[in-house]
Formats: sequence, structure tokens, C-alpha cells
Amino acid sequence: MTAAYPARARHAQVVHGLGARIVRGALAPGDTVPTEDELVSELRVGRSALREGVKVLAGKGLLESRTSAGTRVRPRESWNLLDPDVLTWRFAPSPSAGDIRALAGLRVALEPGAARLAAESATAEQRSAITVAMARLWATVDDPGAYVEADLAFHRAVFAAANNDLLLYVHDVISVALTAIRPLHTRSGGHNRESLAGHERVAVAIRRGHHRKAEDAMRAIVEAARAGALRGISPAG
Repeated sequence: MTAAYPARARHAQVVHGLGARIVRGALAPGDTVPTEDELVSELRVGRSALREGVKVLAGKGLLESRTSAGTRVRPRESWNLLDPDVLTWRFAPSPSAGDIRALAGLRVALEPGAARLAAESATAEQRSAITVAMARLWATVDDPGAYVEADLAFHRAVFAAANNDLLLYVHDVISVALTAIRPLHTRSGGHNRESLAGHERVAVAIRRGHHRKAEDAMRAIVEAARAGALRGISPAG
């Protein structure tokens, strides 16, 4: 899923420049943003583009403007944390340890259930897609860059096979974050090879319609990734 405001938009420099500063902590909740004159000079944009960008960030829950108090950063609980731009600013290019742990926890909450549903409801075509994705994992195990892409494709194939549009939508929304952290824990062929048996168990269980085995196998993968995140070293997952 791509960012909502691509670079060609006239106010994109405001959206991405100011939004990243907020999400990455340079501007904290409750802080007043620089004045309009300061931002126009700093970001090298016109006032209309600046105001449009501020409106976009307000729509993402990051800013609020009041006549008497100026424009302030809203509390974190008001942010749209699943907004593609917010996820990009949070996880790319270098997520914090806390961000990695949060995403690892989300995977534990979602992925075992997705694997169970896939085993229960996957079509023959979807099972075939998982088999193909598994073959690609084996084929790319010694190429960390290609393995990252193969790993992401495998997990998405499992979500697609769950045949739950809400679940697949959530997966695709957080794909920005998933893409950002995968290179952190698929660093070498050795690390990647260790994870293959677990992925194979997931693929086989889904293909055979064994929902409990699929759920347990996927849980083992994401729990290992979560344990690694808590140690500060994420294993392949």
C-alpha cells in the first residue's frame, strides 16, 4: 500500500516533512508547530500549500488548529496509526525497538488466526498459491533481498487464503511496516534457513485442511519473531 500523498502533490512537502517530524518525536504531543511564516520559509512552499498540508495532517489525527492557541500536535491516541503515511513515518527507514515489538505483537494477534482460517476455507487455487510461495522461499533462501520479498508474499498468500476481506485489508494496510522490518531479521541464509521448516509446516497444514496445525505452526513462527524483538534481535519470520 502506497503513501496517500505522493511527492508530486504540491503540498506533499508539508505533509511528509511535518508529519514525519511529529510521528518520529521531533514534535511531541501538545507542542505548538512553528508559525506559518517559519514553515513557509523552512519548507519552501506557498501559504496555500502549507494550509492544505496542515489540513491533511489534521485529517490523519496528528494536528489540531485553534484560533486562540495556534496549531498543536494532538495526543498520540488521536492519531490514525493505520494510515499508510503514518506507518511509513513510523517504521521507515529505521523503526525503534518499541515499534518493532508493537508490530511483532500485532503479528501474534493476527497471523495464527489467518492461518487457521486459510486451512478451513482456502480454495484449490489459493492452496496452490501458497505452495508456489513456499517454493519461492526455498529458492531464495541464500539471497536475503529476494527472500524478504518471498517471505512477504508467503504471508500475504496465507491472509488471502483466509477469505476474510477485513483481515486481508488490515494486512495490506500494515504492509508498509512489515516491509520495513523484514530486512532487519532476514539478514543471512543461515537465519532464513532456520525459518523454512516452520513455514513448510504452515503450508502443508493449510494444503491438507488441518486448521489447528496451521494455527499452531504459524503461532510458532510469529512467537519466535516476537521473542527476538523482545531481545532486540528479530529472527527470521
